[in-house]
Parts: sequence; C-alpha cells; structure tokens
Amino acid sequence: MSRHRCEICGAEFDTLSEYRRHMQTSHPERAPSAADLEQALSGMEYPASRDALARHAHDSGADEIADILEQLPDRDYRDAADVARAFGGIRAHEEKPDDQPSRRGGDAAMQTEAISAARAASLFAEMEFPASAEDLKSHARAQAGEREMDVISRLPDRRYSDMSDVAQAFGEVKGADRS
Repeated sequence: MSRHRCEICGAEFDTLSEYRRHMQTSHPERAPSAADLEQALSGMEYPASRDALARHAHDSGADEIADILEQLPDRDYRDAADVARAFGGIRAHEEKPDDQPSRRGGDAAMQTEAISAARAASLFAEMEFPASAEDLKSHARAQAGEREMDVISRLPDRRYSDMSDVAQAFGEVKGADRS
C-alpha cells in the first residue's frame, strides 16, 4: 500500500522523495507573473509610490502581488514598465530551493561554453548550405557574443551540409572542452 498520496491528482507513492519529486515536477507552485502584476495594477494612476502600488494591489484582491510590491524600493514609479522592471528584480533575487529538478542540468550547462540548439538555429538562420567553418563564423559574427564566437571559432574546419552537421560539430567542441 502506498504511503504518500498526491492531494491534487491522486497519484500514490511509496516514498516521500518520490512524492516530493512528483509535486515539484507535476504540480509546481505557480509564481506571480508579469500578467498577474499587470492585472493587479490595472487602473493605477502614475506616478505612484511603492505604498500606493501595494495598496492598489491589496484592494484588487492580489495579496501575493501586494506582498512583493511592498518589497520594492521606496520611491515613485513612473509607469507600469518601471514597476515591472523593479518587480522582476525582486523575483530574480528570491532564493530558489536547491533541489529543483533542473538544477543539476542547469549547473552543468553553465559550466560549459556550449551554445544551445535554439541559439545555434537563431545564429545560423537563413544560412545557405553547404558552408565552410569560415562561412559559419562570418554569418554569426553580426549577432554572436564574444563567448559564442569563441565556441564557433573552434568548430572543425570542414564543409557543413546542413544544421545537423553544425549541431554535431558543436557536440564535438563541447566534448573536447570536457577532456
């Protein structure tokens, strides 16, 4: 018989760690979003002080948003975008739990100078293939950052027939970096 049951979906688990993992991955706590902020401050007149923003959010029934707004620097905010920037700064500095499911993979990714598949597709959008390593460098130079150009400059000097060849070469560079 299972000892831990999910109150949300009814799934059952033998161990507490399985239950906790399920809760983190299947039913994560929803963090207030920019849309929630916008809704809570709908009708707000600017410029407005931090306290006026929090009071307006409380009056709108958005207590969680109001609690976050109360943490903003005590100053006047010019407009909703000014509030959103400050709100994002508060949310970005909140302490996250150490046992998040993506933590290990995210930490590993930050240790390498790899370029994600999505970023590679963006850098080489509209690239004409076949292309040489030099063609890839020239094409990416306009939008790639310094670290990205460093990785691209280490691509093997060969002809690339399509993006899958480029992705494979990024894997080779990443593998060489680990050695």
